[in-house]
Amino acid sequence: MSTIGLDKTAPRAQSPAPRKADGLKQALTSSWAKHVAGPLVLVIVGLVASGNDYYVHLASAGVIAYILTAAFNIVYGYAGIFNLSIVITYGVGAFTSVYLEVQFGIPFWPSLVIAVAVATVLSVLVAVPTRGLNELFLAIQTLAFALALAEIMVNWHKFSGGTIGVYGIPLPTFFGYQLTGGFLSYYWLAAFFAWLTYELVLRIHLSAMRRKLTALREGPRVLAAVGVSPDSTRLVAFALSGALAGLAGVLFAHFQLVIDLDTFSFTRLVALLLAAILGGGGYFLGPVFGVIAIVVMDELSLATSQAQDLVYGVGILVLVVLTRGGIAGGLDNLVKWIVHRRRPDPVGEPEPEDAESAADADPAAVTEAVTHRLADAVKAVHRDLRVEVREVSVAFGGTTAVNDVSLSFSTGEVIGLIGPNGAGKTTLLNAITGDVRATGSVRLGDDEILGSPPQNLVRSGIGRTFQSPKVIPELTLLENVMLAGDGIGKVGWFRQSLLSPAARRQAVAGRERAMTLLADLALADRAHSRAKDQPYGVLRLVEIARNLMLDPAFLLLDEPGAGLTEFEREEIAATVRALGARDLGVVLVDHNLPLITSACDRVYVLDHGQVIAEGPPAEVFAQQEVISAYLGVPG
Repeated sequence: MSTIGLDKTAPRAQSPAPRKADGLKQALTSSWAKHVAGPLVLVIVGLVASGNDYYVHLASAGVIAYILTAAFNIVYGYAGIFNLSIVITYGVGAFTSVYLEVQFGIPFWPSLVIAVAVATVLSVLVAVPTRGLNELFLAIQTLAFALALAEIMVNWHKFSGGTIGVYGIPLPTFFGYQLTGGFLSYYWLAAFFAWLTYELVLRIHLSAMRRKLTALREGPRVLAAVGVSPDSTRLVAFALSGALAGLAGVLFAHFQLVIDLDTFSFTRLVALLLAAILGGGGYFLGPVFGVIAIVVMDELSLATSQAQDLVYGVGILVLVVLTRGGIAGGLDNLVKWIVHRRRPDPVGEPEPEDAESAADADPAAVTEAVTHRLADAVKAVHRDLRVEVREVSVAFGGTTAVNDVSLSFSTGEVIGLIGPNGAGKTTLLNAITGDVRATGSVRLGDDEILGSPPQNLVRSGIGRTFQSPKVIPELTLLENVMLAGDGIGKVGWFRQSLLSPAARRQAVAGRERAMTLLADLALADRAHSRAKDQPYGVLRLVEIARNLMLDPAFLLLDEPGAGLTEFEREEIAATVRALGARDLGVVLVDHNLPLITSACDRVYVLDHGQVIAEGPPAEVFAQQEVISAYLGVPG
């Protein structure tokens, strides 16, 4: 990590200059190429298959399978939700459209819209009662829901045809032309919807929605910390997935012209899981590669005396050994390897002379320099606000962790919160930010905020970091910081998913602001590196940068100096002092007394969940009660 702001006249850090390897990456990953590639491949497949009825049938089945796999990729690959009810949602879409056409004479196109809507609502209804379940219990409950609904459907003969199924499904028409399943005309219908699905998934991948869904998978608390409701994001994932699954079901029913409940059985679920694993979850091309892999393995099994299980097993084993991200993940890693061979990652440790200059620098000079560097990026708080904590208590079972604590802090003030391990410091922060239930009162200005959801407090102007940096490992540092801009932006999830012009403008503005913050914290050269590859001290600064994207009035820092070198702690201290100079209110929890002394105006000391001292650091640390409680020296 390089030193921040030792020279206040130094130019702002810039991103590395483009290299030839970057050109390769841009050529392979540019958004326009991705938008064109999908429809181009669909057209080529249609033209190549047009001379052979078997290939047309195979291609039609393949594009429908792609839509279903893309639906599962949204909810499982991106959001990490192991929803095993998706196959019955697929079946409900199919049976609903057929039921409307056969029983009520509703044409194909209106029945398609209604069926997709029903599948979407059904998927949301699955999401609500499964909220908060861990992966295992979520899988069990969604599978149980699917089995229960299948039992209801098999006994609803008018809807599903019972054990016999539904025959004589009407052919779709388009301007008077009948589109027959297995013929080229139907392939073009399925390919059109496959293109729409591809475009939707691509736009999600390129938009803020991907960052939100990835955060939901890797760390839901991070979403709340940037002002996004994890529950709402989860509902969006279920809704999008359900809509696409319903669409795939409608297309499949009119492709087969005969459907029964066995079509949407456990076997279909296994095939779907295989496609997701083989293709690569969380990659927008994962469903494409997954379906191709399944089709190829099916054809190989036909050529090897129906040894389907053996072919599937060998294929999965090879992919698990070679790459954890499936085919798409393997290709992505290959591209990154080619790029980074010519552009080494930034060095993680400071040069010795940098560390020496940091150690010798006057703290006041460092603070002035960092304040200068952050002046443009950090918006000064132009309002006098105060947080009043009154008689707050938190109990876990029969144990009281925080006992009638009262304290206050204002904008422009840096206060410290110290105490021995188990004193209740982090629990008190959790009570203020709504992470644990508490009694008492916490007021922000004139508003009572105790018990408010964490995402609401963020929008009210209170940000926080955590004992262990909560960043999204698979996202770059830039994307981790941009996530905060996604949370407080005015563009909703619908326009974000479609990557509307407003969403694009918001993303551009957020990217520029995030890059400025990273540059001012001397992290610009790491902006495009993934968080999981970064040292601990860098992640601490990324958490602070992400909070600064929110323009908070108050920032609660939970042990930002833990696990850092002395050099890195001085950087944190300088940053904290600079934030106070910009009139932010900062609450600093840490065990490092030099850090507390150098950064804080006042200090509160907790012991056994109670405040035992308060005042300027030098005075507080001289009190015998504090020495006895905190340092373990008997009085």
